[in-house]
Amino acid sequence: MALADNIIKYRKKNGMTQEQLAESLMISRQSISRWELGENLPSIDNLISLSGLLDISLDELITGEPYLHFPFDFGRPKSKTAAVILIIIVMFPILAGFIGNIWMSLVVALILYMIVVWFYPFDFKRYYNYWSLEKKGIRYISDNQEVYSSWDNLVMPIKALLKMRKTKFIPYRQMKEIEIHLQLLGYNPRHTNYSPGTFQLMNESFTLKITTKDEQIVYLTLKPYYTKKSKERQMLPTILEFLKRKNVKFIDKQNICELLKDNDKSLTEQLYEIRDGYK
Repeated sequence: MALADNIIKYRKKNGMTQEQLAESLMISRQSISRWELGENLPSIDNLISLSGLLDISLDELITGEPYLHFPFDFGRPKSKTAAVILIIIVMFPILAGFIGNIWMSLVVALILYMIVVWFYPFDFKRYYNYWSLEKKGIRYISDNQEVYSSWDNLVMPIKALLKMRKTKFIPYRQMKEIEIHLQLLGYNPRHTNYSPGTFQLMNESFTLKITTKDEQIVYLTLKPYYTKKSKERQMLPTILEFLKRKNVKFIDKQNICELLKDNDKSLTEQLYEIRDGYK
C-alpha cells in the first residue's frame, strides 16, 4: 500500500522513530505501527499533520508522486541566460564587422550561430517548442512536428526571441489516445563517448503522441527528460500517471512508465539492454 510505505519512508528520511512520530501526533505508537503495516488508515486530520511533520505534500504522502502544479511548462527553460549567451556570440562578429568587412562578419556570425544551435548541449529550441500541462488540457505550439529539420532547429530559437510563438489548446475530453515512445538509435551509445543530450542532432527522439477524436495528431517532445536533476526528469512519472487517469487510451508498448521507477539506471540504458538482450 503506497500510503503505508510512504509513512515508513518519510518517517525514516526525517530521522524519526515510531515513538517520536506518535508523540508529535499525540497518539499511541501502536497506531503508527498499524498505519505502517497497512492495517489502519490515518484520519484526515492526522494526514494533514503527517504532511506537515514529514515535510511533504498530501499528494506525495498518499500516492508517492510529487505534487503537480498547474500549469506545468514541460521543457521551458527557467532563465534566458542561454539565449543571452547565444545573442552575444552571434552579435560579437557582427559588431566587429563595422570596423572591418561587414559581409564577412555576417557569414562568420551565421556559422557561429549554426554551430552553437546544432552542437551545443543546451537545446535552444526549448524556448519555442515547450508545451504546458494544464488542468483541463494541454497547450502546445501550433506548428508542432514529430521530427524537426535542421532548418527548424535554426529558426525556432529566432522565433522565440522575436515572440513569434503561437499555441493551440486540446482539452482532455477531445483526446482519443496517448502513446509514449522513445526511438532508440541503431547503435548502443553505451559503447561510445556519447550520452543523450550531448549533441542536439544525435539524441534519441522521445515523444508523447496524442490522437484526437477527430483523428488529428499532436506530438509533444519529452527530450528535456534527458537533463539530469531537471524538473522534467523529476515530474515525468507523475505527469504520465496524471494522464493515465484521464478517460483516454494510454499506449506504452515499451513499458516506459514502469521502467521510470528504476532510479538506478537511466531509461535509455534500460531500453537498450532490453533491445540488445544484455545487462
